[in-house]
Amino acid sequence: MRRRLAGEDGFTLPEALVALVITAAVLFALYAVFDAGVRVFGAGRDRAEAVQAARLGLARMEREIRAAYPRARADGDTTLLADFGEDRLAFGNDLNGNRRTVDPATGLAEAGEGISYTLDPSGAPLRNGRLLVESAGDVDGDGRALTFEYLDANGDQVGDEESVSLVRVVLEVSVDNESGREPVERVLRTVVALRNR
Repeated sequence: MRRRLAGEDGFTLPEALVALVITAAVLFALYAVFDAGVRVFGAGRDRAEAVQAARLGLARMEREIRAAYPRARADGDTTLLADFGEDRLAFGNDLNGNRRTVDPATGLAEAGEGISYTLDPSGAPLRNGRLLVESAGDVDGDGRALTFEYLDANGDQVGDEESVSLVRVVLEVSVDNESGREPVERVLRTVVALRNR
């Protein structure tokens, strides 16, 4: 056997292997903590994105519905809602100040003043034929991401246009997660009073 000389102290192979295993275990534990933090942050970001998209779409709808203007107030036509149903709503906003939203010669909405909310074949909400909210998706299983309910001033459901004072809007938003987990889903509801009723 050989004697160790001064300054030749070191680790044996088993000691080095034990140190390597302990270091690997610590690194894997740190990675797991970091990965969990990234997942929690991602889920929070997805929820925030879903809520923000829904709020923006709903806020725009509230402004426009609240400002629905009669078809031709100066001519005595006080019809606010040109077309309405559970999955659609059409009306006009008097943007040019001429106290009407319909061209009397053609009976059609004046340029830029007609607003319609409908659904595409997949149930996503459209505003004048264009997607209202990028991440809109059916949440409750009815095939629609946007629904309307028409109420009188007391909050009771009505079916005739002249009795509608309030419009309840339900907007559903679903955001797919990048990590492949279940989508984040949000449903926002609001009731809008028709200002010009």
